[in-house]
Amino acid sequence: MIVLGLDGATFTLVDAWVDAGHLPNFARLREESVSGDLESTVPEITVPAWPSFATGRDPTTLDMYGFSHFNRRTRENDLSHDEFVPGKMWDAVDDQGGRSVVFNIPGSYPWQAIDGTIIAAAPEYKEEYSHPPERWDELVDLVDGYKLRNDEEPGTRAYVDASVDLVDKRFEAFEHFIQAEDPDLAVGLIRGTDRIAHHYWGAESVPPASTDNAVFEVYQRVDEHLGEFLDEHDDEDVVVMSDHGFEKVREQFAPNRVLERAGLVTLNESGDSTQAALGSLRDVASDVLGKLGLLTFARKVVPASTVAGLPTGDNLGLDNAISMGRIDWDGTEVVVDQAQKTALVYALADDADEAADACDRARTALADAAADAGIDVRFEDLGRGGDHTPDLAMIVETPEVHVTSRFDVDADLVDVDTSGHARNGILLARGPSFRDGDVEDAHITDIAPTVLHALDYRLPETMTGDVLDVFAPDSEPATRDPETYAFVGEDAITEGGVDGEEQEDEVKDRLRELGYLE
Repeated sequence: MIVLGLDGATFTLVDAWVDAGHLPNFARLREESVSGDLESTVPEITVPAWPSFATGRDPTTLDMYGFSHFNRRTRENDLSHDEFVPGKMWDAVDDQGGRSVVFNIPGSYPWQAIDGTIIAAAPEYKEEYSHPPERWDELVDLVDGYKLRNDEEPGTRAYVDASVDLVDKRFEAFEHFIQAEDPDLAVGLIRGTDRIAHHYWGAESVPPASTDNAVFEVYQRVDEHLGEFLDEHDDEDVVVMSDHGFEKVREQFAPNRVLERAGLVTLNESGDSTQAALGSLRDVASDVLGKLGLLTFARKVVPASTVAGLPTGDNLGLDNAISMGRIDWDGTEVVVDQAQKTALVYALADDADEAADACDRARTALADAAADAGIDVRFEDLGRGGDHTPDLAMIVETPEVHVTSRFDVDADLVDVDTSGHARNGILLARGPSFRDGDVEDAHITDIAPTVLHALDYRLPETMTGDVLDVFAPDSEPATRDPETYAFVGEDAITEGGVDGEEQEDEVKDRLRELGYLE
């Protein structure tokens, strides 16, 4: 069984370009597969989507809601990079005597020891970059210039060239370990389809199928490798999926502005002016150094304590408002952190009745404002599983509309010109075990239980996802019911990654660059 992830891949692009006569291997895969939309997590962000994919568990059970997430106890934004997530599907395979290859999957680090190979995903700052450790040397010896991320400046031709080159290297490396290990389960990810869409989508709802368009160029290269990959594994079960989709973003809804007007959020008239001035100076310096290719060097020689905790940019989003001391916590009952199409609503009260009352008033205010703005939203009660778990999520269902955590906007709905995540990713499953046709109501938490069932392994009882109706009627998985067992996993054999103010500051810069942090 092979699971190939294409980060942020969307049928919005695939189907449009296939219908226009492009991407022949995606067209072939569509025809030979059972396929359909794959609903992402709430929120629809790389983290928690990939950890939920790996564990078959909803974010409410992981207490993980983004690359960074608000901490209602400390009233700060915490990074969630490289938090240990036990009970992944390859851990269950190992526990039942199987062998796995895990390649470039966010949330795979820190890991427990398994029979097989694990190659880490970005970011850096890890104790080890592979399991066993010698596999990393094997990788860099095999693939010249292999790296965890694209270091070129977004918006440049060099970034596009590096993105295409990394697609080549990821496919080459993943195939190498599949051939070398002969695993029961292989799970790998190509991340370039997400990064290029963040930076190069352009003005159209569907970017043009032109070699001048960077998004199309990356998809074309993926399509070429996909054809070779399908040929190489013609007699095997192959699942191709993504953690979320992508879309043009033309408007953003501002929940914190709505809640401030409703009296649920109170801002101080002015915050720390010194912090704000230093933050602006840091932004200018970073921009200049980045264009000169000296930003990484500067981070090494400038003490982290001088820049850690400074606001970034002129926008007063939640993270900057916290950094600048602009939120009057004594006068605030609820705040919202943004997560692409999802507003994460945190009630600050410890008392359950007080928190529920604040959430009810927030829901009413947000629903009324959304209706006035002409956008469709739905709400999910998330429960309070931990300090990072929101009480309530508001999901925007109107296409091309996202959420912003900004307080300093002139209207509840503001015009923007960007791109970002969509709720639905892609799912295509081809091979001896799978039928053709459509699959409906598939969720990203369903992948792990479906994969384990196909391999005739028991499912950990902690999984909240279901086994999908994707199997051919005469296939072996279709003849038996899923079995579960009590499995959590072992302790991690590696330590967490991002450590210290300098590393945290650099990671936050990248998150802002991609629109994950304001």
